[in-house]
Amino acid sequence: ANNMVAALTPEQQLVGNDFKRNKGKLPWPVERGMITAGFGKNEYAGLVGSSYNNNGIDINTTPGTKVRAVFEGEVTKVFAILGANYTVLIRHGEYLSVYQNLVNVRVKTGDKVLTKEVLGEAFTDNDQQVGMVHFEVWQERNILNPEDWISK
Repeated sequence: ANNMVAALTPEQQLVGNDFKRNKGKLPWPVERGMITAGFGKNEYAGLVGSSYNNNGIDINTTPGTKVRAVFEGEVTKVFAILGANYTVLIRHGEYLSVYQNLVNVRVKTGDKVLTKEVLGEAFTDNDQQVGMVHFEVWQERNILNPEDWISK
């Protein structure tokens, strides 16, 4: 067993099992949006032969859009990242959902959240007049493709 991972309570295990059962059916973290960068290897726009690895998906949405929890869980961390505004981590049993580039965050560590509960707003790029949010799904330390988890 991995000593770094805390044992899950029976309640957390149930939430994790429910999360897993909803693979492919979870709501998007925003009501309306478009994936602008997928999971895994992405090419830099206009730079042939240069790429980066994306741990999640990037979603463009309308300015001021509310970012919502994709499933019930517990907020385990809220923190600021330079250049990426606020990040919210939610634990769903052995799974984690990560919401990055948020402003006006409404939740704090320890909060229990429900599916579609508002966490904050997508940061708006004033030059492009578009809201942008980065979304990840993890199973403990394994990065998963969020597109496999959210509804098509």
